[in-house]
Amino acid sequence: MAVLIQKPHALLHTPIPITPTKPRLRIKCQDSSEPQKPSTSAQPTSPGQGFGSASSSVKTAVKKKNEKGRRERASIIRRSPVQKPEFLGVEEKGESKEQSRNESAFLLAWLGLGGIILVEGIILAASGFLPEEWDKFFVKYLYPSFTPTVFLFVAGTVAYGVLKYLQNEEIKTPK
Repeated sequence: MAVLIQKPHALLHTPIPITPTKPRLRIKCQDSSEPQKPSTSAQPTSPGQGFGSASSSVKTAVKKKNEKGRRERASIIRRSPVQKPEFLGVEEKGESKEQSRNESAFLLAWLGLGGIILVEGIILAASGFLPEEWDKFFVKYLYPSFTPTVFLFVAGTVAYGVLKYLQNEEIKTPK
């Protein structure tokens, strides 16, 4: 079957025949309903004649049928639990408690500073929609302090991260 497509062209005015190409596939299959020809040899054929002798594969097949419900248990290996390394338990209780209290106070202050930055940002963003007097007040007092507050927050966060990194490295190195 040929399809003719006519396309006007400045130089050619002849139709171009296009024939669809059909893929040619060949499928071979084995029909299991065909009766198999009996073997003329006297030895019975086993399904697994690849590796090992035929008698051993017949024995394993019989064993598998006998032990259908039972499985062989794997040996259990007990290991000692992982203990904390010695250099992690060197800190004293009092010093650790004080450091934890100081760190909690610092993080709480930083959370408050982050909240202040959030509120300042929302107020500055909404100042255009507020009355003219409020807008002038926010622009005069709040706007100049916003950028330094953000810089302070970022610098403090970086310093805290570096401090915690150095403390972690100090703990990891054995004395």
